[in-house]
This record gives sequence, structure tokens and C-alpha cells, in this order.
Amino acid sequence: MSIKQGREPYIGVGIETTPGTGVVAKKYLPFVACTLHGKHEPLEDEAAKGVRDKTWGVVGGKKHGEGNVEIHVDAENAPYLLYPALGSISSDTASGESTVYDHVITRKTTSTPKTLSIVYNDTQDTRKFTYATINTLDLAVSDGLATITAGILSKFPTTGTASLSITEERILAFKDYTIKFGSGATGTAALAAANSAAATKVRSFSLKINNNAEAIYQSGDASAQDVTVSQFEVDGEYTIFYESTTERVFYETLLNGSNPVKAMIITFTGDSIGNTHSETIKIEIPNFFIKDRGVDTGIAGFITESPSFVATYDPTEAVSIRVTVTNTTSSY
Repeated sequence: MSIKQGREPYIGVGIETTPGTGVVAKKYLPFVACTLHGKHEPLEDEAAKGVRDKTWGVVGGKKHGEGNVEIHVDAENAPYLLYPALGSISSDTASGESTVYDHVITRKTTSTPKTLSIVYNDTQDTRKFTYATINTLDLAVSDGLATITAGILSKFPTTGTASLSITEERILAFKDYTIKFGSGATGTAALAAANSAAATKVRSFSLKINNNAEAIYQSGDASAQDVTVSQFEVDGEYTIFYESTTERVFYETLLNGSNPVKAMIITFTGDSIGNTHSETIKIEIPNFFIKDRGVDTGIAGFITESPSFVATYDPTEAVSIRVTVTNTTSSY
């Protein structure tokens, strides 16, 4: 009998040049949870045949890979999920440095999400998921470690090979991030105002990117032929103590139809690197509106409000979200 412990599996990822054409793992990601598996949907014969029994038989149906991968947020590993989810990256040496790099990750109208080859060793066998597309990406932080959870769709897994090599990175927590808000006539002005604003203290923050991906099937093969993406969405929520009417005023002004553009900047800051830089993950949303605003008035606790927001495409910045990562990795 050989019962394995949950800390023994491992995951390697590589960004594919051609969707569906497998590549070797470039990085092995320490993970918090993984539910990646092959998904098979049997087609049941349920035709009426003179008896009460419902099912008479089954034939093979659609096959694809799916599941979630959750990791702790750190500046070195996060781009392996952020870049594929958004689809565009521009990397350059940071100002005044030779071994520190800035990576600007965006979703552009000319780009689609990048696909991954993911190799997953679950201790019993090693499976390879090609054409792995990040359907959803959730970033969350409250009063502990920050996490990123990628919801993945892929082709049906095949037998893979892996060679474990884990690099230790500095993970980021609630004490390592700030959030700032600003408003202006345009998204550019709103971001500039947020950049110079004082940080707002929040209890928790969450952000969700949704590519609305779908596995596509065609005649002649039970396995998914490819994974397509549809409309792009960014939304989230933040929770703060109810100490002012700022969020209420913005929410109600929006309902009255005369809202200014409002922006937010979320910045995670880690260790010092290079000459004058630090590991950072900077998330910029140039234009958002509050969709709902719940107020928790439980009598046994403190009063909090939790505005839920939706990011909109901003033509002045040509994005709805932009992520800049500064680290010591030269390219992804």
C-alpha cells in the first residue's frame, strides 16, 4: 500500500508558441491547490425500450481538460498566470538596472490569451495538458497571504514527463499591498490622481478576470479541437470600514447618470532588488464603476461596506486593466 501525501505533487508550466503544440515546462510553480483532470462526458443511451430501466448503454463523448490551479502571489511566478490570462507582455530592463526587468502585461484588442502546456505530476502518474487556456483568474487577499487562482480549460490530457525543480520566491501578503483611488475627466487623469493619492485602508480585496472560454468540438474527434475565448470581463470587490460617505456618494452619483471617471491602483511591494528597485506587482484599472454596495451592520461586529466594481474599457489608456511586474526574470 502506498498512500501519498498532498504535498508531493508538482506542476510545471510553459507558454506555448503555437496553441496546442506542447512545450517543455519552463517553471515549476509551488501551488496551494490543483484540481486539473481529464474530463469525459459519456453519452448515455436512454431510449425507451419497453422497460422502466433508464440507461441501456453508453458510448464515448466529449473530452477535454479542466480544473483550477491556485498559487501564492509572488513577483516571479505570478506572470506565468497573468500573462497567459491577458495575452500581451512587453519586457524591458528597468531604469538604471542591468538585472532587474519591468514586464507590462495587458489585454489588447490585437491579442488573445496565450495558451500553456501544463505538466502535472499527481504522484501516481504525470499528465500533460496542452492548449491550456486561462478561463478565469481570481486574485484575492484579506488578512493573510495573497493568492491567484486560475480556472483552466485545455485539450484532454496525455502522458507527460516532468523533472521537478522548485525555486523559492518571496510570497506576498496583506501587509505588502496598498490600494489607491483617483478620479478625473479621463482614465489617464484618473490614474494620475490615484498615483498621487494617499492609500485607502481596506479589509480585503478581490479581482476577477474572465475570458469566457469554451472548449470547441468538431466532427471526427471526441477531444476538444481548440479552446476559444469570448467577451473579456474584469470585476471585483473591496471591503472597508464604514468611516465616510465617499463610496456611497460615488455609487449614487453614478446612478444619477453624472459619474466622473474613477480609477484604482493596487500595488504589491516585496524585497529590494538591483540598485534602487523592489519586487512589485502594480495593477492599474483606469476606469471602473460600483455595481453594488453592501453594508454589513451586524450588531456584534464593526460596520463595513463592500463595494463591488466592474472595470470598463478606457479609450484614453486603450485598456481596461494593466499589470506591471518588476522582478529579476528577463522574459516570459
